[in-house]
Amino acid sequence: MKAIFSTVLALIAMSSATPVAYTSTSSSAAGGGAPTYVPLTPAEIKSLQTELLLAPSYKDKEQVLFPPGGSGSANNVTFQFVPNPTTPDGSVIVGSIDSIPGLIGTNVAGAIGFIGPCGLNVPHLHPRANEFLTVVSGTLIGAFVLEEDAMVPGQIPQVAMTLTNFTGMLFPVGHTHWQFNPTCEQAVFAAAFDSNDEGRFQVAQTFFSSFPDDVLTASLGSPNFLGPAQLDQLRDVIPEDFVVMVDSCAKACGLSTSK
Repeated sequence: MKAIFSTVLALIAMSSATPVAYTSTSSSAAGGGAPTYVPLTPAEIKSLQTELLLAPSYKDKEQVLFPPGGSGSANNVTFQFVPNPTTPDGSVIVGSIDSIPGLIGTNVAGAIGFIGPCGLNVPHLHPRANEFLTVVSGTLIGAFVLEEDAMVPGQIPQVAMTLTNFTGMLFPVGHTHWQFNPTCEQAVFAAAFDSNDEGRFQVAQTFFSSFPDDVLTASLGSPNFLGPAQLDQLRDVIPEDFVVMVDSCAKACGLSTSK
């Protein structure tokens, strides 16, 4: 768990309440001539991933990441968390082995989330990582569902907490969890994972992707009102975005919910 706390502290330091405009200009920075970050291309990422996976020792990995005289090699261990401008309700940007080749061989990944007013980071789980999430700006309600106890019938217990500036919460590996912004202002969080390949299953999308339809209806108690046509309709409206707006909150804030 030491790595996860170190990572979240670093992510908090680089986060801000206002997203920074993206720039790909490569130029020397003031003070020491350090280079400016330039994103790796997908081809560069794939090439580095292959070389790192084949490198037998840590020293060999260093040679791949930081070749002698290699200009710009710091890009191999650097990542800019740029919010997605096409998702007005918010976005979650993940830095893992898919975007940062230098994380191969570590147990570290991170994310920055920009959750708009009334935004919900939809119920999901990470199959391979614990997550420690810290609010950097604004307010979020964080919650996760406990493991079901078959011996105790009834609603499955949920653990929830209101998180304000610089308040963090653990979301255990494999547990369904979500974060909701109940305010009319943007919230920003930094999250750290103790795996470089944490993964993400969105609960509703994953569940309703199950086939055949009989599997779904049986698991829901075989209700008469839920047939193939209704299941197809549900599949069509379940959002693929990480973050969506909660209608009741949006109405209170005077926000439009039309897409």
